[in-house]
Formats: sequence, structure tokens, C-alpha cells
Amino acid sequence: MKTYELKTDEPLKKYNYLWRMSRDRWAWEYLRRNKDFRKDAALHSSDDISVMTAPCRNANIRLLRSRVPQKLAARWGLVFMPDPSLNGIDADAVWLKTAFPDQVEVNCTPRAEGQTCDIWDRTVPHSKITHVTDRAQREFLLLRGNGCVAQVRCTGQTLLSLEPVRMKLQISDMEAYERKLKAQKDAMRIYGNDPGIEIPLWTKRTQMLRDGLIALDCLDLGMTHREIAVVLYGKAAVDAEWRNTSMKSTTRYLVNKAKALRDGGYLVELLGSHLGPNVLAA
Repeated sequence: MKTYELKTDEPLKKYNYLWRMSRDRWAWEYLRRNKDFRKDAALHSSDDISVMTAPCRNANIRLLRSRVPQKLAARWGLVFMPDPSLNGIDADAVWLKTAFPDQVEVNCTPRAEGQTCDIWDRTVPHSKITHVTDRAQREFLLLRGNGCVAQVRCTGQTLLSLEPVRMKLQISDMEAYERKLKAQKDAMRIYGNDPGIEIPLWTKRTQMLRDGLIALDCLDLGMTHREIAVVLYGKAAVDAEWRNTSMKSTTRYLVNKAKALRDGGYLVELLGSHLGPNVLAA
């Protein structure tokens, strides 16, 4: 896939962290800009989530568990309500399988004496790990590393038992094999050191998604379409081309697309869900 650098003068530089995002993290970035979602999030307290540290010798693992029902979060496709002020890397945004059907899955089985677990042994040195348990006792992992975040759904034996487990990647839905395989490949980006991580490299898709977030933030500041275009393309380019219908149409399309993603389109276009927000909560 072709990648390229973008000119990132202030204030665009603050969006550079987005370039390595997976689709589910982009979905969070759009959702957290939704005013109705932020109103729902404001109804939750930080005390609604239990936060502990796992007693592991060689790993620093956060344990999150919901203390209260999460119907409002489920309405938006989330396991529980994260903090909308946090970006896609820092927020503990965990998606329900109904919202994000192609999320990475691992099956956990008892580990025999002397047996190793390649996934565990490779993940611990390279990732910050957050373990999440929902109200139905389903388990998820958020793995952070190399400027990326990967969500993993765990099935089989619980990871919270005293006995060690062995994890194996699995693809349970053969009809979605290609999409699930791509999600697994994207998750592998958390491993290792990338010497080029300080140089954002964008694709046409990620640039469009980035520009959409910029447009939404500009709208919240009361900017017009022309002013948004100045932020994205520069004043000189806008002064020269704004009378050209093409630039106006491009900006209008970008704004409308970004609004649609923010207001529910993230579920289908970024997460691959077949359900709408009101159905997810049922």
C-alpha cells in the first residue's frame, strides 16, 4: 500500500499520533467527538470501573472490571464507558463483538508443565497490557506498543486463574476469514521497535480519516468550510482555488463524511458491524 508524508505545521502536528491507528481506534476517535455520546459518558463516574494491578512477577498488567451495568456504553458498541477526553491510544475503549466482529480472538487452554506460550512470551516484553472483564464475565485484552493499540477477545479458560494458560490465535468465522486475518496482521504491529515511528506515513484512507477529525474539531470551534480548508490546505491555496468548485465540493464532502462517521457511521464503515447503535444495546 502506497504511503507518503504530509506537511504537518502547527496546529496539524498534534494529529500525528493517528497515523498508526487500526480501524477500531479510528472509530473511537470519531465517536468521542459525538456530543450525544459525551453526554452519556458524563453520566458515568470513574468509580464505576474497578482498577487493579495483576500480581504478575514479570508483567505490569492493569485489571479493569465494571462495577455497574453498562447499558449506555453498549448502546454505542462499547463494553464500558471510556473517558472521551482520552485519545485512541490512551483510552480504554473496548468494543463488543456485535460492534466489532472482526476483532482478534485467542483461545486459552491450560498450559502443561514445561510448556511455553509464544503469544504471552512475545507480548509481555513489548506491550503494556490491560485486561478487561465485562458484566457477562467475557474477557478482553488491550495491548499497547510501538505507537499502536490492539484489542483481543479471549475465549476458553479464564486468564485470571491461578494456573498458567496457553493462548492460540483463532478465526471462528470462515466467511470473514480475509478480514479477520487482516485484523491479526494489524495487531502484530505492536511488536518490536520501528526506527521510522517518528515520521508519520499516511495512506489515502488514513489521510481522509485524519482530515475528517480535523474538520470536526474546526466545526466545534465555529469555523466555516472555507476556514477549514485554510487549516487543511493553507491560505495561499484557498485564496487561489476557493472559487473553483472542486475545492468547495471536496471540503463539503469531507465535512459531511466526517459527520456521518461521528454520528453512527463508525459502526459499519470502521468496525464492520451490521447493527445500528439502538440495536447494539438490546
